[in-house]
Amino acid sequence: MRSLLCPAMLAFALAGCPPGGTKAGAAGDAAVDAKTAIAPAGTAEAGADGGADDAVLPPSSSPELTARAKHLLEAIAHDDPGLATDIVFPRDAYLLAKDAADPGKQWDTKVITAFTRQIHAMHRHTKGIERAQFVTFDLGEPVVQAVPKKRDLKRSLWRVRHSRLTYTIDGKAQHIDLAEMLSWRGAWYVTRIRGTVK
Repeated sequence: MRSLLCPAMLAFALAGCPPGGTKAGAAGDAAVDAKTAIAPAGTAEAGADGGADDAVLPPSSSPELTARAKHLLEAIAHDDPGLATDIVFPRDAYLLAKDAADPGKQWDTKVITAFTRQIHAMHRHTKGIERAQFVTFDLGEPVVQAVPKKRDLKRSLWRVRHSRLTYTIDGKAQHIDLAEMLSWRGAWYVTRIRGTVK
């Protein structure tokens, strides 16, 4: 009887334990894996919004920023603002960063609507824009850290004005002056794009 009882008890004890640990341990590992997957690689967690540390100054140039600047030129060339939504300051970020009674409505009217209108205007008023060739994107100067201020930002972000996208049409250099860009989660985004081409 004793020889049968011990294996039976052992089998019962192991039945609730998956290989590698307990069910609680497995659940804990899954939670850690999910958290790791959500947090951007190499960035610090920043509380409830779960992003990177906004105190860190984003690089003034990177392949990622160049790619998004190219998208902006493509959007103007093809008269399609949807091609460059990745360079617009994100709506969710605006909700967290902007000090306004209704930041969502403000983003809808003052950021994305103005961006869309200016893309269309630049396409209409730039002769030969369909043949535009990207040359370079240069972040403006100086870059300043905007401090929280009523009716502006409710958290410190990096701000820069007059960034320049340079391109050519039939070999002639032209540029677009971006009125304002803000940093968010280690990247630069357009909040206002000037509608004039110089």
